[in-house]
Amino acid sequence: MEPEEAAAAQAKGDLLRNFERILHDDPLIDEVGFLHPTQFHSLLVDSANKSAFQYFWCTDHKLAISSDILPELYRAARRAHSDTALNRPSSSPSASAAALIMMHSKALLILCPDLLTAWNSRKMVLSTNFNLSHLKDELRLCALILSYSPKNESTWSHRRWVIKRLAQRLQDMPELIDKESLLVKNIAEKSKMNYRAWRHRCWLIPYMKIKQVLDELNKSKKWTELHVADNCCFHYRRSLLLALLDGAANGKVSLTCQSEAHLMWKEELTWNDTLIRRYQGRESLWNHRRFLSQWWVQHLLSCEETSPSSESLADLFLSQEIHLLSDCLGAPGDEFGETRVQVELAALYILWISKQDAAVKGKVEERLQSVGSLKEVLARACPEKSRLWTHLLHC
Repeated sequence: MEPEEAAAAQAKGDLLRNFERILHDDPLIDEVGFLHPTQFHSLLVDSANKSAFQYFWCTDHKLAISSDILPELYRAARRAHSDTALNRPSSSPSASAAALIMMHSKALLILCPDLLTAWNSRKMVLSTNFNLSHLKDELRLCALILSYSPKNESTWSHRRWVIKRLAQRLQDMPELIDKESLLVKNIAEKSKMNYRAWRHRCWLIPYMKIKQVLDELNKSKKWTELHVADNCCFHYRRSLLLALLDGAANGKVSLTCQSEAHLMWKEELTWNDTLIRRYQGRESLWNHRRFLSQWWVQHLLSCEETSPSSESLADLFLSQEIHLLSDCLGAPGDEFGETRVQVELAALYILWISKQDAAVKGKVEERLQSVGSLKEVLARACPEKSRLWTHLLHC
């Protein structure tokens, strides 16, 4: 090897060793930033606590890396990981080899979290024996990567693998679930409509007790009110409500909890009605109402079959939905066109309800007389789609 090449290789090795030394000395690093060299220089000049390394700055568990060394640092980390992990195919590496694999793969994944090979090498080491401390460190690494790459699917998948391992031994899962739910909430604040984060939160629901499901419904309500255009949070609430129903159907909850589940469903409908009237033209709100109405109407119809009464609760509910449509049709126009979108969404919602059941369709058409036939309502909502409405009405 030429002297120049040897010097370059030595410099790359020093970069990686310095980087890994920082990660080892401060295992509580919770934020990483990749800064342009000029920004990084300003950080060093303004900082009283300067890093001992030229291209790295770390203080108060915050790490900054100068972007001009990233290509060299990545190549060095990948080469080191390959030399330790890929050249040792044994399923049970020695303690020293395992330590090297974990050290090099951590550095590599912080630089490029999409490398499944690096994640799998960590799984191989962690699978050899159960170590609670190492698994908690793994959750901390995932949280660090998600702080700057919140939609990275590989990281979310690895985090679920770790939680599965913990669930096999831990008895106190509610505390872990609360921390995970808070993590997703914080990430969702910074990364809008992050369905990967919300899917992770939905994945946690089977690990929840019924009381925790109810608490999650209450805690997520305020956040959802502030993000009515984000369908992810409504999907999470739907998953929680279905978990309550499954618990009631399988006899996992008491009769009191079953009544509470039905009461919460009714309250969810009322709350959704309030949001629809407050925020016009939000499709996510109407999609949520479809989900709520589909089960609620069938529930009311089944109650009527088992306990007939003079007043039909299903009729009363459908009358309320027609009243909501009427209010949308009569709302004054606005310069942004939100009223028109609201009317179309309301008309489509009533059309959707009428398609759910033959008996429901007759009830809907009967109560629509106050605002006109369904065809007339659809034509008023969006006249340029009259051919589409005609087709849908005859489907």
